[in-house]
Amino acid sequence: MQYIFTSWKQFVFGCCIFFSLFAGLSFWYVRQQHIRESEQFKIHAQILSHDLWALNRFGIQSYLQLAARTNHFKKLVVTLEDDTPFFQISSPPLSGTDNLLFSLHLLPVNIFSTDIFSHGKKIGSLTGEHYSHIFYTLINIFLVLLLIVLITIMGFNFLHNHQILEQLVRDRTQKYRESERRFQDLVNLLPEIIAETDTQGNLTYANKMFFKQFKIPNSELHGSNFLEYIIPEQREHGRKVFSTLLQGKKQDLEEFTAQARDGTMFPILIRSAPIFSDTVISGVRSIIIDITERCFLEEELRKAQRMEIIGMMAGGVAHDLNNILSGVINYPELILMKLPEGSELRQHVKAIKKSGLRASEVVADLLTVSRGITAEKSIANPNTLINEYLESPEFLHIQSLYPQLKWQTVLDPNLPNISCSPIHVKKCLMNLINNAAEASGDSGQITITTESIEIKSPGKGYPAPGSYTVVAVSDNAPGIAAEDLEHIFEPFYTKKNLGRSGTGLGLTVVSNTMRDHRGTVRVNSSKKGTTFLLYFPASSQDVSVARPTPGLEKFMGNGEKILVIDDNPQQRDIARQLLTSLNYVVAVVSSGEEAVAYLRTRFVHILLLDMLMPPGIDGLQTYQRILAIHPKQKAVIASGFSATRDVKKTVQLGAAAFIKKPYTLEQLGRIMYDALNTCNH
Repeated sequence: MQYIFTSWKQFVFGCCIFFSLFAGLSFWYVRQQHIRESEQFKIHAQILSHDLWALNRFGIQSYLQLAARTNHFKKLVVTLEDDTPFFQISSPPLSGTDNLLFSLHLLPVNIFSTDIFSHGKKIGSLTGEHYSHIFYTLINIFLVLLLIVLITIMGFNFLHNHQILEQLVRDRTQKYRESERRFQDLVNLLPEIIAETDTQGNLTYANKMFFKQFKIPNSELHGSNFLEYIIPEQREHGRKVFSTLLQGKKQDLEEFTAQARDGTMFPILIRSAPIFSDTVISGVRSIIIDITERCFLEEELRKAQRMEIIGMMAGGVAHDLNNILSGVINYPELILMKLPEGSELRQHVKAIKKSGLRASEVVADLLTVSRGITAEKSIANPNTLINEYLESPEFLHIQSLYPQLKWQTVLDPNLPNISCSPIHVKKCLMNLINNAAEASGDSGQITITTESIEIKSPGKGYPAPGSYTVVAVSDNAPGIAAEDLEHIFEPFYTKKNLGRSGTGLGLTVVSNTMRDHRGTVRVNSSKKGTTFLLYFPASSQDVSVARPTPGLEKFMGNGEKILVIDDNPQQRDIARQLLTSLNYVVAVVSSGEEAVAYLRTRFVHILLLDMLMPPGIDGLQTYQRILAIHPKQKAVIASGFSATRDVKKTVQLGAAAFIKKPYTLEQLGRIMYDALNTCNH
């Protein structure tokens, strides 16, 4: 029924139709039955006509008794022409079911009356009260009609269910095909290789990635064995793993070296499981992952870890060397201030200072290796920086070493500016030109090129999409060996000539400088030569105008009080003497704790604060505690490292500036003057 009547309204509508049909059939049957009974009653009158004409009471009685019993009459009365009663017969009282139906008015009594004729003359009349047993017939009609309806419903249900079954089969078939198509699409979209084999190891199925990676056409899949795609040295191990799987045993991830049809080899990881047909193993299904990228990333991670370790070591060494070099640079300055102009010692002292400054440049390379090169940047044009370097004493020295070399510059006149540290960019140029000159020897040509490019879809090794200013240094010497290319940016990896070349940090400095400038360095090398390309993000800002450098007298103090906080006795002595010579009143302490205690009862205009003071509190913690006492205390941060995270936090708290050790008298005077004459943050 639920398939025919899908709602209560449809059910009510169906019931109305059923009962309307039943009522119509019942009305038709009752009417026909009444007509038949009326005709039958007339027949009874015709049969009685002869006995009534003869006034045969016995014949009439016999017939009426038979008629009453046969046709269920309650009473039959025969009257003469003059309405004189002639004969009357009554049936016995009803009993059983008929009596119950009669009491419930389900057994009605119909009255019939008709004239009795003989030879065309009316001789009397017959009147009867008839029990109409139509109820039983109506019940039968109801049941038959109900049976017909039920059979019809069953037929409809059968047809409907058949249609539903056909639709279900069609839907299931469609879903199966859709599921199969979806599965095929999903498998073919996977970046991993999916393959199946039979129990002999012959390939029976593979997704598109298999054909792409192993570079074979689809038609060559069947009949080929999976061992064909593993390098020969590992096939025996592959056969053992396959046998283990066919025994139903669990197998962990296995690493192999795969070999494509064109001979290309690449590392893979395989996860395999047996294929069961009922309870019988019918083959092996495998997921194969190309781990070339992972191996590359692991190697890069190992390099990064080595670089981090080397950087930490280089940073520590640089910090200690900077403290040592402070004496080599600053004490000569103090000596020069006391030596008379005509003293023959002045040249020797200046040479000592110059050597110290040159040594500090090497230490600066160590800081670059330790990724501590966060330098102040300004807007500059690479063409200008290149021309300035080509006029520098460093470049003239290279020309004197390689007089036969030819030099060429191809500079884009419309080159965009960049945001950079000019000193570090020139240092990159110097390192690249040094390398190119040494590779070329006494002959060849070195070309310096600049251009502007727009990167939209970067490939491997290129920077992110955007506008870039590119500086390229090229030579036509024999290229870098393939086995060396992946190591050239590692610290201390060098094949230069001892005695003439540098420390092996040159290209590491270039790489780290480009990272600090959010750029990229790329290398193209072949037998025809090598080109290093430096990609700097282009800037639309105008070139920064450098401020004129005033004389030292501009930065003299006016007796301001300065507290020097440093754990190194030599550094405290140097800072005290330099600041005293600049007309400041100087006090010194050896730790952060001493500084906090000192300032609880005293006031100073500014602090010269070292960042690292083991084993006590560091510069950041010291400044935080001092600010709790003097909230607007000015300070200059000093460290043998370049600007670290703690230095930046200290500046954010209110420190005026950062100065890197070793510093010169002029640098210290300038930064103290600026700090004292500017407002706190």
